[in-house]
Amino acid sequence: MAVLTRRNLLAGAAALPLSISSISLLAAAKQPTIRRVLWAANVRSKPLDERIQAAMAGGFTHMSLFPIDIKSWESQGTPLKQIKARLDAAGLKILAIDPYTQWAPRWALPEGYGADYLSFVNFSEADVFRMADGLEAETINCVEPFGVKYETSELIDALGRHTEQAQKRGLKVTLEFMPISGIFDLKPAWEVVKAVNSPTLGLTFDTWHYFRSKPDDALLRTIPGEKIFEIQLADAKQALRGTNLVEDLLRYRMLPGEGEFDIKGVVSTLRDIGAYRSVGPEVFADAMDALPAIEAGRKCGVSLTKFISI
Repeated sequence: MAVLTRRNLLAGAAALPLSISSISLLAAAKQPTIRRVLWAANVRSKPLDERIQAAMAGGFTHMSLFPIDIKSWESQGTPLKQIKARLDAAGLKILAIDPYTQWAPRWALPEGYGADYLSFVNFSEADVFRMADGLEAETINCVEPFGVKYETSELIDALGRHTEQAQKRGLKVTLEFMPISGIFDLKPAWEVVKAVNSPTLGLTFDTWHYFRSKPDDALLRTIPGEKIFEIQLADAKQALRGTNLVEDLLRYRMLPGEGEFDIKGVVSTLRDIGAYRSVGPEVFADAMDALPAIEAGRKCGVSLTKFISI
């Protein structure tokens, strides 16, 4: 198998039947202050090598990986060392192992969820630390996946403990709020992160989650920008698509600027507070799944460039 590098990927890109100009990618590469992240959702249907192709085609420097995919690749005979070598050859780094859920108090697999979802979230702290260590990831992204309501003090204690353990390994931790979660919007997420008060703990700010929960620009403007570690950009129609919020989340997200959310406005706020430093699209969508990997990567890259340039 040929080793994927930026040189051989770009050498063949001119032959691709895509309408996106390479000038946009070159402009993106010159952006000195914004880290470009390809979140795994955009390429969730693709094997590892195609994800690497997508990231290079879009001008990304960092990627996230799902624990379930890492487990699958290992079970198919590709150990962490080989995954890391392929990423290194392409000049890519792993930003985050995402998601990690077992940090939450009294974590247990509940009734009423599908087997695929439970498999997606069922990874221990030891699992994600092993993956992060082997891939030299920077961050563990934490979510509460089952809509369990906890006392704020419980969340502070649990996330504080996990953050301490991660810090011992040189890892940062992010907390991501979701409207389907027990940590359902920006307010409780910030309360927990603020109370833990660790330099290695911050927020992941997902624009889809923000607009589908309780968007609060006034609150957002009070949060120090340095406490928002990661920004995920995703758009949508105002009206839910599919049968419920989960289906809209996992099947009908859109690239920023293609839907009806005020992505430009919230990006402006994030810039104003100094949070707009590490950014990437996160588009869970059937339409994105259907694209060839390189086309998906380049569409994501051009979309991100627009929201870096505004």
